[in-house]
Amino acid sequence: MPLSEAQLLEIQADAMADDVPIDLVTMSEWSEAEAVAYFESGGETVPGAAGTYTRGDAPTGSTPWLRCLGKKPAATHRVVVFNWTGNRGGQGSAHNLMRPNWSAAMEASEVYEVLLPGRGMRQKEALHTSTRELVAALAAALGPALRGGKPFAFVGLSHGALLAFETALAISAAAPGEGPALLCAVSAEGPSWPGRKGGPAMLADKGGTDFILRDAGLTKMYVPVIQADLALEETYAPSGGRLGVPVLAVVGEAAGRDKQRTCVPREAAALWLEATSAAGGSRVCSLPEVDWYVFQEPAGAAAVQREVAAFMRSV
Repeated sequence: MPLSEAQLLEIQADAMADDVPIDLVTMSEWSEAEAVAYFESGGETVPGAAGTYTRGDAPTGSTPWLRCLGKKPAATHRVVVFNWTGNRGGQGSAHNLMRPNWSAAMEASEVYEVLLPGRGMRQKEALHTSTRELVAALAAALGPALRGGKPFAFVGLSHGALLAFETALAISAAAPGEGPALLCAVSAEGPSWPGRKGGPAMLADKGGTDFILRDAGLTKMYVPVIQADLALEETYAPSGGRLGVPVLAVVGEAAGRDKQRTCVPREAAALWLEATSAAGGSRVCSLPEVDWYVFQEPAGAAAVQREVAAFMRSV
């Protein structure tokens, strides 16, 4: 809901910033958090303004939440990828970025993969069932690791896009000017989409998990992770914030290969445009011959890599 003049005046008064001007047309589209940050900074922190993201030379810090896919001292920027979770069929619980080779494909980018508990080397760690709690942990780890370094983009697939979005908001709120320069949301409906329900029956109904459900060892290994992922998406509630940098939403137009022929309608992807106050550069990119899981096909992954690389070259 747009901020009213009365709300803006109240926030201005609370911040004791009577000398900071109010542009009602522009500022009514901000979130309350963005307005508070603007007034408390004396008008310096403007959502969507140039320079509101990390821009420095500090090395990326070490954390178990990040895995570098290839060190590149000469890289001009960084790309941080949040993988999908198992809520859309199950294989996301085991997925990583070994295919395609992101580091090789993005020559000017130093690419990092976000590693979540319950997967890979973190398989024995406690699982998260609350997006809010998981985002708090992600922001606490990624924020300091990325702070003061080269500009970076967040790329998120499926529910990973929501994790990337909320983590970006949390990092930016904790340290204004230290968030990403771009959010690329792939194969995901916008934060306000109301359809995030399904339940455990989804595992069998959708397909893609048969090889897990038929094998006792794989069931023991992956089903708890998938169930936690289901809870992550089904209990997700948007924080209400909006990013001050562009959002690129990428969707495939072809029906999915699962039993339910999953798709992400363009209008559902367009909800991402409501999640940013940076109108310039934000858009929906549709890929006609790629299915809903864009990273499943080399052409889909390559399209995302090109879009992100082109944007980051302009930063």
